[in-house]
Amino acid sequence: MAHSPFDIELDDMTLARAKRGNVDACETIFRKFQQPAFSVAFRICQCRETAQEVSQEAFITAFRKLRQFRGDSPFWGWLRRVVVNHAISQLRKSPKADPVELQDYHGKAEATSDRVGMAMDLESALAALQPEDRAIVWLHDVEGYNHREIAGLFGKTESFSKTRLSRARDRLKDLLEAGPALKYAQDATAR
Repeated sequence: MAHSPFDIELDDMTLARAKRGNVDACETIFRKFQQPAFSVAFRICQCRETAQEVSQEAFITAFRKLRQFRGDSPFWGWLRRVVVNHAISQLRKSPKADPVELQDYHGKAEATSDRVGMAMDLESALAALQPEDRAIVWLHDVEGYNHREIAGLFGKTESFSKTRLSRARDRLKDLLEAGPALKYAQDATAR
């Protein structure tokens, strides 16, 4: 399984205090997990404002339901699921939008610019995917969710998850291989 940015240790005392409603303990949890929560929400929603809203709503929900956390699995996994559920819910409510086009960045150092360029190409390719496909790729390949878990989040079957992931990966491959030629064609049509 891929290492998740949510994989942050939380001591039992802080968790116990938060379950009893201690504001300082809740703030500690928020500060520890704020960035990974925003990051996952942003990867799924592709909008900073929406990701901020989603992560805030997820924390509110998590703190309200904290007493329901049984400790059968790590706290970070439970919290990540709350954030992902909120992000998927937001994704379902959102109208289909045109993909965001990210501009490539060329740095001074050749090795650095190649890595930055490849990262920007991947970001652009991910942004060109349909929102559900982008979310499935992120959840499976980065967050380490399995197809059963993804299917449950979307209220679909495992074959839905497998099929969409396969198609999304094929689309990503096509977009990345087209790279500069695709960008040139897009720039030419924009003029």
